[in-house]
Amino acid sequence: MQPLPPIYSFPPLYTRQPNSIIRNQQLNAWIDLILQYARENKCWTMAKTGTSTADPKFNIFHNESIQRSVSPMFIDEIWALMIKQSKAIVNNDNNNNYFILWQNIDSWASLILQWFEDSNKLNQVVTIYELSQGDETINWEFHQMPEPLLILALKPLCKRNRATMLKDEDGAPIAIKVI
Repeated sequence: MQPLPPIYSFPPLYTRQPNSIIRNQQLNAWIDLILQYARENKCWTMAKTGTSTADPKFNIFHNESIQRSVSPMFIDEIWALMIKQSKAIVNNDNNNNYFILWQNIDSWASLILQWFEDSNKLNQVVTIYELSQGDETINWEFHQMPEPLLILALKPLCKRNRATMLKDEDGAPIAIKVI
């Protein structure tokens, strides 16, 4: 795990500040910490409580070294702001988990389009699994992206008529063809 910035060990960060100006700075500091942690550790999802899927023993909202934890009410406020700013999305498969967006959905779509172009996969059918887990995407930032999040990232390509989503008999997306 990459070390978090020094502010992570600043005790007042863990107590919801009453002054709205200071609290907004505090909220933004938490969002920056979560996004930095997620990006550096390829943590795609995080539990509402702050437990990381990249390292289940780590909880971003609890700093054992300074014996501080964020209150559940303040945690809810942090997640609500992240959702409002499109930096997190509720995982519909598990409402107690969030997808962390260190890039916005359109940026992910652009990066995936770039992969299709660079790897000469335009006009070819590529499964969602291949995009997420395949050997050809290992060096790309979206590698290992959970399939539900990957499908969300592919939707802008479909909306721009750059891609067609292929679905199974139950209507679940299984592959994509980018033109």
